[in-house]
Amino acid sequence: MTSRRRVLLASALCAVAPAVLRAQPRTPKIGFLLAVPPTKSVLAPVVIQRLAGYRDGKGATLLHRSADGDPQRFSQLARELVDAKCDLIFAIGPEHAARALQAESTLIPMVFYANDYDPLRANVVRSLARTGTNITGVYVPEPELVAKRLQLIREALPAARRVLVFSDPFSTDQLASARNSAQAAGLELTVVEFSKPPYDLIGALAGVANIDALMVMTSPALFAQIATLRAPLAKRRLPSIGVNTYVDRGMMFGFGAVSDQLLRRAAEMGVAILKGANPAAIPVEQPREFEFAINASVARESGIKIPEAFLARATRIVQ
Repeated sequence: MTSRRRVLLASALCAVAPAVLRAQPRTPKIGFLLAVPPTKSVLAPVVIQRLAGYRDGKGATLLHRSADGDPQRFSQLARELVDAKCDLIFAIGPEHAARALQAESTLIPMVFYANDYDPLRANVVRSLARTGTNITGVYVPEPELVAKRLQLIREALPAARRVLVFSDPFSTDQLASARNSAQAAGLELTVVEFSKPPYDLIGALAGVANIDALMVMTSPALFAQIATLRAPLAKRRLPSIGVNTYVDRGMMFGFGAVSDQLLRRAAEMGVAILKGANPAAIPVEQPREFEFAINASVARESGIKIPEAFLARATRIVQ
């Protein structure tokens, strides 16, 4: 090859190289803003698993930021994810996460999993049918489900009158719903509001006498500790109720949405956005299936006889 041909070939390669580099797809960054670390969350792992080809090492970088149960940390964590130039951010759980991200960016696409707030009433979206913003997601109306749980307590325990309620900063809307629904259900509530994890659930339970049942609000921080109540509840022969996923951690009764389906849908929304879909045009989805779960082994440990007719209504029984 002559020197002239070598020079021409080298010049051609230099001209092509930038175009080739530009053609290579950039590895997207997917952020997660969570109330608790993924290892303590029942929600985040389902989304991460469903992301399939966009997981670490398979086409995407995942960035996790956890408030460790402290709502005051969300603003800083949201700023970190925005500064990291994430291509998509999931806000899983409380309203604090969605609001913090909303305040930091109106451009980065966001998918929420809202289970303690109404995203429409909270002005996170303009419409459930067409959000009109950089945000869409899944909405689980937990405050409405609280009223159903109080009703189930009355049906399972007709003599029950006094219910202890555990709440925290991540379940404020649920607590308001419980207060509004208690009178209609003929129940008197004693409320313990925790502020900063770890919560002393056992101490709070021991400090309250003359109660007929316990209801625990849906919260990532409460979920992380709920299993510690199983033994003291059995010792006091106290029935308990919460969201359906709590039943697997020692609650006697649980009612709620089939969350795995909704979490997978949230992940699929994110994948669609990464492939070019506009979040403003993706409708917010709500649950279509609900589960009434009973932990029969917890009932036996507590010496509580559940009526057969009530057991027959359960969609899932943990033995």
